[in-house]
Amino acid sequence: MTTPALDRYRSTLASSVVFAGLGSADLDRIMAPARVVDAHAGQVLLAEGRRGEGLYVILEGDVEVFLPDRSPEGAKRPSRVRLNVLGPGRCFGEYGVLDEQVSSASAQALTAARLCILRTADFHSVVDDSDHIGKVVYGNLLRFLVGRLRSKDRELDVVLLA
Repeated sequence: MTTPALDRYRSTLASSVVFAGLGSADLDRIMAPARVVDAHAGQVLLAEGRRGEGLYVILEGDVEVFLPDRSPEGAKRPSRVRLNVLGPGRCFGEYGVLDEQVSSASAQALTAARLCILRTADFHSVVDDSDHIGKVVYGNLLRFLVGRLRSKDRELDVVLLA
């Protein structure tokens, strides 16, 4: 991989929800065990009810996070439910990295995409080996997830009060 590409990916990671606030040396420590992978449009990257590889950060392209029309237990949903469309700098798989449980949703590349994947064990190794990285990453994740919960609370309030 060329240096301009690595610099661009480091910049994308630096602006991501998870790694914002980290310096170049810290980002290099994160990128060292990470893999950069390409996905084709339509490729399922994460399946609800199955363990993911780790934390995925989108470097290029768009990824849809959704609930399939059938749950892992086989229950039929009325349709596929789109939860979000994510672009460069956004992440998914963070729940599984934190609680080491199966995925609560599926993710599929909407376009050709390039992803940085930090396997769960590598994620824990990086944040455990550096108090600074751990503090920044866990703080970012906590703010992000609390923000998501607050947003869902507001959505539920709108539905219940309508």
